[in-house]
Amino acid sequence: MRILFALLLGLATSAQAALTVDGYRAMQEAHGADNQTIDLQVRMYLDGLLDGLAMATSTLPDEKRSWCIPDNQPLTDELAYELFQQELRLRGKEYAEFSELGIDVPFSLVMVDALERRFPCRD
Repeated sequence: MRILFALLLGLATSAQAALTVDGYRAMQEAHGADNQTIDLQVRMYLDGLLDGLAMATSTLPDEKRSWCIPDNQPLTDELAYELFQQELRLRGKEYAEFSELGIDVPFSLVMVDALERRFPCRD
């Protein structure tokens, strides 16, 4: 249900303002999957996205959080890129199905899914 809500929310916002999975795949197809310039730009974007998501949820009470990043976990561009790539590998087929339906998944949704998977909150 959370994914459907997030996708509908994503459709309501401007796709021009955010990087998307389809856009990323198109960049890789056009310029090569191992393009260092694309990797650097994506890393910088994801680093800012991770910082923003962490900051936006930092004041939420524990019971309202959907992920809990440990205090000793450095928020780096390497972490952001690793989380993103892992989530694409795990859910790539699902994201491709969304694409076939005309739903372009924003990086922010991928990152939220990745954070929930890697850093679930413990009771």
